[in-house]
Amino acid sequence: MAHPMSSQPHAAMSALTLANEIKTLFSLPEAVFKLGQLLNSPYVTNGEIGEVIISDPALTARVLQLANSGLMDSPAKIETVSGAIALIGREALRNLLVATTVTNRFQGIPPELIDMERFWLNSVACGVIARSLAFRCRVFDSEPLFVAGLLHKVGRLALYSGRADLYRQVLAQHDSSEEGLNQAEFSVFGFTHAELGAELLRLWGLPERLQAAVAFYLAPSLAPCYRKSAALIHVASALASNIEPSVSPDEALYGENVCFEKGAWNLLGLPLYVIPPILDEAWIQAFEIFEILRPNPV
Repeated sequence: MAHPMSSQPHAAMSALTLANEIKTLFSLPEAVFKLGQLLNSPYVTNGEIGEVIISDPALTARVLQLANSGLMDSPAKIETVSGAIALIGREALRNLLVATTVTNRFQGIPPELIDMERFWLNSVACGVIARSLAFRCRVFDSEPLFVAGLLHKVGRLALYSGRADLYRQVLAQHDSSEEGLNQAEFSVFGFTHAELGAELLRLWGLPERLQAAVAFYLAPSLAPCYRKSAALIHVASALASNIEPSVSPDEALYGENVCFEKGAWNLLGLPLYVIPPILDEAWIQAFEIFEILRPNPV
């Protein structure tokens, strides 16, 4: 899926080549892989899915934590994997497990390139805000938007991991803005992290809607399909840019990094006054969910 900035014929193939390389280097756990295969069958039972999850204690703990987090809004405590499957749903469970497992796959990235905890907190906040915006847009299957938000910059981790030396050229070229960093990525690689991220989502078997939301989140008006999903991630990414422990909600709302396209906001059809309460909600949920997904130290 070509990114809107891609004007060079070789760019998509280069992104695909690197995505395949990264997929090989940072493979998903066996239990998550088997779960994806099971869910491709219409005849699989919840019991069979539960057996795969229970075979991996870390995965079991994560499923129960997700089921009992603010992400699911469960009215009662979920104590069994079968209860978690029933609450979350099969497709949503697969998407969430793939996405949340990724947080622990990218290890060993040079610290001068990225602060991993800050990166994942920002990504979680983007997912939380995208889900909240989607609900207000009456997009009620909002779980995929959380996953897309969580993974919207995973392509940047892939570039850090697979092409660290080249990415230092990107950092040397770019100005202080996010837009400048995206332009520098395209100048050096011929594609941006958004296109590479979409290729990774495709290789991991995540739905086309999520691939499109990530591929076109930098320029949602150019998306050939799932334009509103791309706009949701675009706006959520901008709003999440300042959510971190040292920043207050008011600073996050009015910080200099909060900048989204007017056209993207218009696609959502929402009034601007919904933004402050969304940020207030995100402040609580993002830190809660981040504690569940926090990458383990190497």
